[in-house]
Amino acid sequence: MNNQDTAFKKLSRLKVGALFMEMGTGKTKVALDLIASKMHKVEYVLWICPCSLKDEIESERMKWQPNIEIDVVGCESIGQSDRIYMEYLKKVQDHKTFIIVDESLKIKNIHTKRTKRIIIMGDNAAYKLVLNGTPISKNILDLWTQMEFLSPKILGMSYNQFKNNYCEYYQTGKLKGLVRKHHNIPHLVAKISPYIFDCSLDIDTKKERHEIAYSLFDKHEYESYKMDLLGMYSDGEDINFNAFAIKLQQYYTENSNRKKIITELLNDIDAGTIIFVRFLQSIPKDAHMITGDQNENERKQILSDFKDGLFKTLYITYGCGSFGLNLQFCKNMIFAEHTWDYAQRIQAEARIYRMGQGSSVDYYDMVCKESGLEDMILRCISKKADILDEVKKEIENKGGVKEWVKTI
Repeated sequence: MNNQDTAFKKLSRLKVGALFMEMGTGKTKVALDLIASKMHKVEYVLWICPCSLKDEIESERMKWQPNIEIDVVGCESIGQSDRIYMEYLKKVQDHKTFIIVDESLKIKNIHTKRTKRIIIMGDNAAYKLVLNGTPISKNILDLWTQMEFLSPKILGMSYNQFKNNYCEYYQTGKLKGLVRKHHNIPHLVAKISPYIFDCSLDIDTKKERHEIAYSLFDKHEYESYKMDLLGMYSDGEDINFNAFAIKLQQYYTENSNRKKIITELLNDIDAGTIIFVRFLQSIPKDAHMITGDQNENERKQILSDFKDGLFKTLYITYGCGSFGLNLQFCKNMIFAEHTWDYAQRIQAEARIYRMGQGSSVDYYDMVCKESGLEDMILRCISKKADILDEVKKEIENKGGVKEWVKTI
């Protein structure tokens, strides 16, 4: 593809670079080609990625560059295991190394052990590359650690200096300390653009979105349950939103006609369909599924059977299926429950909307219209907003937690 060729030509001249290419545009192949072009200068290659991607990376290596040797390690393992971290750090220190950080949003949080360790490993590498389709999931602060891993010289400033240069914050009220808006973006772009290649997926395939409404069994019981939850998860004007929202989401998905509506929808589609869920209990007992409890061989067999048409419906949890799966042989996707993470949602959609997809793609959003929480989640996803920031704003606008809860 032209985009892949352009990306290779730009970054092959550099020791560090970022492939911010949308899911499905072939950034893994470009990365492998860049590694191959540097093998006369490199002694060791380390590919860091989410654990769920390890088999996929090996498959891509065998397809495009079978003659190069790569160690593939999960970013979770580096963060959780001192032994694994020290083992790979020593290899990096002892060799002239090329490090790739795949799904580099996984190192966006400067405060995590994983991020700190990977940046230290990068300090000892000769060549470095980061890969991501969505390099920003919340705000531009997500960029600092990715650029710092590549080279501190790119930005030439500390994290706090970066914040002060490009972010304006709320100074008072409940939103104090949150990013209000961004400044000096042209200056930031000028600093990072020489090291970045970005492109959007351009294929002759349409996306169609459908909103499918479902109803609660009893609206009065829902209101009562909601107020009981408020007492459990709020303290005055503060609320543990994550715990409150998860319980509320579980309630209205279970106490509704959603299962019946999904069954009717599947009958209407009558073709291979992927259903994304947040909660394991939402998956029917006899359903075919991809979850965190399965090993890689089990997942491969399930996906192979699905591709071969042995069954028509595959349930996937966001944590397992939103990264790394190439499912372009399927054209239908149902979001039975909604994630609050924009990057997770976009990654999930990209499982079927990618190179090799020859049909129009249909996405179906299941929405409980009697719960304002559903609208809030989808609204935040559509504008790439952070749901916790939006909750705090709405609580302030509504005049308090109790008044806000009445609206959802």
